[in-house]
Amino acid sequence: MTESSEDTQAIANLLFVDDEPNVLKALRRLFRGAEYQVYMAEGGADGLEILAQHPIDLIISDMRMPQMDGAEFLTRAAERWPDSVRILLTGYADIESTIAAVNKGKIYSYCSKPWEDNELKILVNNALEQKRLRDERRRLFDIINRQNQELKELNASLEDKVEKRTEQLRKSLQMIDQAHDALKKQYADSVKVFAKTIEMRPGIKSGHAKYVAENAREVGRRLGMDAAALKDLVYAGLLLQIGKMSLPDSLLTQCLLSMNSQQRKRYLNHALEGQSLLKGLEPLHNAAELIAAQYEHFDGSGQPLGWVGPEIPLGARILTLVRDYINYLDGSITGTAMTTEQVKVRLLSKKAKDYDPLVVDTFLALLAESETVDERPIIEISWTQLQPGMEAAEIFCNEVLYMKDQILNEKNVEDILELRKHKKNLILRVRMGSDHQSG
Repeated sequence: MTESSEDTQAIANLLFVDDEPNVLKALRRLFRGAEYQVYMAEGGADGLEILAQHPIDLIISDMRMPQMDGAEFLTRAAERWPDSVRILLTGYADIESTIAAVNKGKIYSYCSKPWEDNELKILVNNALEQKRLRDERRRLFDIINRQNQELKELNASLEDKVEKRTEQLRKSLQMIDQAHDALKKQYADSVKVFAKTIEMRPGIKSGHAKYVAENAREVGRRLGMDAAALKDLVYAGLLLQIGKMSLPDSLLTQCLLSMNSQQRKRYLNHALEGQSLLKGLEPLHNAAELIAAQYEHFDGSGQPLGWVGPEIPLGARILTLVRDYINYLDGSITGTAMTTEQVKVRLLSKKAKDYDPLVVDTFLALLAESETVDERPIIEISWTQLQPGMEAAEIFCNEVLYMKDQILNEKNVEDILELRKHKKNLILRVRMGSDHQSG
């Protein structure tokens, strides 16, 4: 089964594969436009037939399909049509098989069902842009190879011609460097989208990843980390909670200090689960190591290896402190939201025990420099985690300020969610922690 748009001049050919007609119709509506030509298949076999007949730029396939599941279909597609970008649609229950499919089928990324329209469109646009840059880089390398061959055939006396070819080569290499830089930016953007997808899982704190990544990077910069190490630190901060996707909702909504020993052990194991999920992705190898060490303590009382002091990677020591700061503020550790001053006292009391003293001093100095009248941090959250009782610092609707400095009640939340139903662009920023000392 195939269907294409009427515009034969479409820029990108898309193939959607799903055994549910309603899903195919929804995808077709989402990507309707002159810039796309859409093909649809209700199973893996039909999808392979379309690939054999048409050049396809990007494939989106469901994971669970009869006869041939999405992982097998995309693996076979990768073997015969490696240049097509592959994206997998999957549910949270399929996380382990999804990670295996990402490695085996050389899948660019995956998206959770049900998807967020804007995030899926961003994911597809990033994927197509990365393919375009990859094709352009291949074309430029072909040009360089031809030019190198021509240079070998030039007569030594034709110095002026050699100079002209050398200048062309220099410009080509400059274009390759620019394309490579653009690819690196696209990869970083994809990690950010992945981090937002993780935080859509109920129970995983929304907005924490961005806060941890940004503040950890600044602490690392002040402590002299080089550019490569800072990049690994940011990736680890954004993906710090990925291992929590395998935990049940009941555990994710429970504060750490209320867990029994068995629950606590299972919860803390998410650090190793996160490392396991990412270890097959070479650009994230170092970030995965930092994620695995996020529960090591400076005095050696942490886990899983009981490392002491400098044995713990500096990036992990930074992530541990910033993560606990934000978790103390929102009550994830104690069950009660704390003020910034209470959290600072708590961090200082654990100095040289749980935390590296130098990291504590550097982070507290950073907080002191950025403090305002209300020093509580502001984070941007997903609409899926909006709740009554939250303190809205700023809420924008279609780039217009809708609400500011207000405690949300049930009606406020209902009104905001109603706006979203009408395809409004919402930015939700809330304040963390308590604004008064607990008695």
